[in-house]
Amino acid sequence: MSQDDFAHSVVNAQPSWQSRVFNRVLKHGFKRRMQGDVDVYRIREVAAGFDNIGLMAPMPSGIKQQAYLVKGLSCNWLTPEGAREDRAILYFHGGGFCIKTPNMHTAMLAKLCKQAKVRGVMVDYRLAPEHPLPTAHDDCFAAYERVLDSGIDADKVVIAGDSAGGNLALSTLMRIRDSELPNPAGGILFSPSTNLALSAEAVLANLDRDPMLSATFLMVMKECALTRPELALDPLTSPYHGDHHDLPPMMVVVGTEEVLLEDARQITAKMQAAGVRVNFDIWRGMPHVFPLLHRLPEGEQALAQSARFIRQCLD
Repeated sequence: MSQDDFAHSVVNAQPSWQSRVFNRVLKHGFKRRMQGDVDVYRIREVAAGFDNIGLMAPMPSGIKQQAYLVKGLSCNWLTPEGAREDRAILYFHGGGFCIKTPNMHTAMLAKLCKQAKVRGVMVDYRLAPEHPLPTAHDDCFAAYERVLDSGIDADKVVIAGDSAGGNLALSTLMRIRDSELPNPAGGILFSPSTNLALSAEAVLANLDRDPMLSATFLMVMKECALTRPELALDPLTSPYHGDHHDLPPMMVVVGTEEVLLEDARQITAKMQAAGVRVNFDIWRGMPHVFPLLHRLPEGEQALAQSARFIRQCLD
């Protein structure tokens, strides 16, 4: 399937002025600091600084939070006022399997839950390099079991994730399908990183345009997460390389300015070829995981469309 087959999926005619300004902020404030001699600990420090600011991803009001520790796995349950407590979004955050930004991700999930009128579960899976892959994948599968144990039916659950979390979401969906557990109602992948063996040509095509992710950042993340080279082709840790039949309805959201644009195109094509119904949304001028930035007009709209997709899956 060629790139032209996805032309109908472009959502916006052009990016807003707010997004164009924020792309410049990202390029100067984040990407430039990810160049040169940096390691995972420096990347975590920079990411934590952005996370603590939280200007573009404020926490919505009326959200009840409860943290549960189950078999060593921490899950933060979010319940908006008036939400259906028998329905849930199981969410896996991004961060190259190595970092986390709990303020931004929790705020985004809370807003998505509020719009969809359902509960949310943010999984605090273990990070590499302290816990290399596939530890995170095992944690996310265990989190789905925990949600079912809580009394929520599988057909009232949507699994979602961004970037590396998109990898975890797709891998978990495939693992559920192949297990004795019932399948959830749907899945959402924001800027997914599903192919850890993605070719250099595919990455380099958008590397200069990407205002957030640098070559150094990608290299450090991959070296931390993959302790064995063969994991880049293992369907568990790199779900692009697995079978995609009999998955629930999916939604894939990506921006034109990010290095993972081709990854999103390719995994969408593979799922569609396997008979999966996929809503594929490409946003012009938008950076990596822009729904996190829900004060941007495009971030707000993308979350609203995602909430609509969730309601369609669960109703």
